[in-house]
Amino acid sequence: MGIFSFLDQQPKSLLGLDISSSAVKLLEISRNGSRYKVESYLVRPLPPNTVVEKNINDVDALSDTIRKVVSQAKAKAKDTAFAVSGSSVITKVIEMPSELNDQAMETQIALEADQYIPYPLDEVALDFEIIGPSGLNA
Repeated sequence: MGIFSFLDQQPKSLLGLDISSSAVKLLEISRNGSRYKVESYLVRPLPPNTVVEKNINDVDALSDTIRKVVSQAKAKAKDTAFAVSGSSVITKVIEMPSELNDQAMETQIALEADQYIPYPLDEVALDFEIIGPSGLNA
């Protein structure tokens, strides 16, 4: 699987955002056949104390900076990818019956998450990705 394989299944262009403690970085990439092209790239500093020790201190200043970056870059992509730093992420592989639909999986994950996440669930964002059949049941 190549580094840009996500574009094989996604729209023809994608916007990437990186939010650090000092700046917001934007990269817009598009695909034409087997070739990739950087459509836009922009870095804009954040106002002081917007993000402090990986915590968003000023949501309004951050959202304003993101809006300005997207506008100034003249980004056309509607889909955005972003990453969350490793120390802020908890991952867990959970085996489930293959016949469950996405909504049933979300419900099961919420029930399981309560055991593993040391924070109130209303303060976290849960997400999942199906990684395929278990090697144990193959």
